[in-house]
Amino acid sequence: MSVTIKDVSNHAGVSIKTVSRVINNEENVADATKHKVLASIKKLGFSPNKSAQSLRSKRSYMIALIYDNSNKSYLADIQNGILQVCKKSGYNLILQECDYEDKDLSNSIIDFVESFNIDGLIVTPPLSDKDDFLSNLELANIQYSVIAQSTKKVSSSFVSSNDYDASYEMTEKIISLGHKKIGFVKGNEIYSASSLRFNGFISAINDHSLERNFDWIIQGDFTFESGFQAGKKIFSLAEQPTAIFASNDSMAAGLMKSAQMKKILIPDELSIIGFDDSPIAQQVWPSLSTVRQPVNEMAIHAAKLLIGKFDGLTEKTISKEFKSAIIIRESLKKLS
Repeated sequence: MSVTIKDVSNHAGVSIKTVSRVINNEENVADATKHKVLASIKKLGFSPNKSAQSLRSKRSYMIALIYDNSNKSYLADIQNGILQVCKKSGYNLILQECDYEDKDLSNSIIDFVESFNIDGLIVTPPLSDKDDFLSNLELANIQYSVIAQSTKKVSSSFVSSNDYDASYEMTEKIISLGHKKIGFVKGNEIYSASSLRFNGFISAINDHSLERNFDWIIQGDFTFESGFQAGKKIFSLAEQPTAIFASNDSMAAGLMKSAQMKKILIPDELSIIGFDDSPIAQQVWPSLSTVRQPVNEMAIHAAKLLIGKFDGLTEKTISKEFKSAIIIRESLKKLS
């Protein structure tokens, strides 16, 4: 038989009304009582009836992931992480695609939230880099959490990764293998991650007193085609780098195609490095050295941050920066 609210009440030694207040995260419950009730809920495995709760609290138990991002593997990892938390906490997830360039974005999302009675939003880049948009959500009293937040940081809860430090560390790894002539392909400027990754690269170059050749630093936009075009520019130069670090794996793969069309051997004549550790990193040959972001874990944390704001059964969670990992594969070689 399923555990009822009465069972929790008896186990915790409190009234059914008190249990209900704890479940609905009402403020007029003493901390000691709340902890006791939550402990009984956990021990008994009690799962509240979300439909009944929704009627009482006027909440929908629906959250929305809003995005404007063409990276399907990134979105899949984000979605899977959020769904893991939703499944455990009784929430449903809605996906809402947005247009970063939409001048009426704030009003559109506010109308969406109100029309579907959405409890809160999880905001992904590049939308999470629009500080005016996030400020408008706050003015509308919409609960949200942010993945890969703007470098300006908003007041709401956020989850981020250490893009600057990871880029610095990867650049140092490239330098440690004897490379002194290193190029870089920058990501789309609307993403704060692009500047963080580039700045990490430049800092490492400066700290090791290496020359910055701006002919080898190309503006890309995170697409395969922009990486391919960056390669065409670099490989047409009289002097060429021995390694190129791209701001994401798709651009690194584009670089590879361009290099191979020029019959440049990878990694014997040129090392290529990416960022993100997306599926393409292991689908190309030679497989890409890259920086692995814990995207799934970041999404789980973001969902806990959001749901924890209005669900008393969710463990309270704080904003967090996640650490990325350096992944060395066949595309990066030590100079002989």
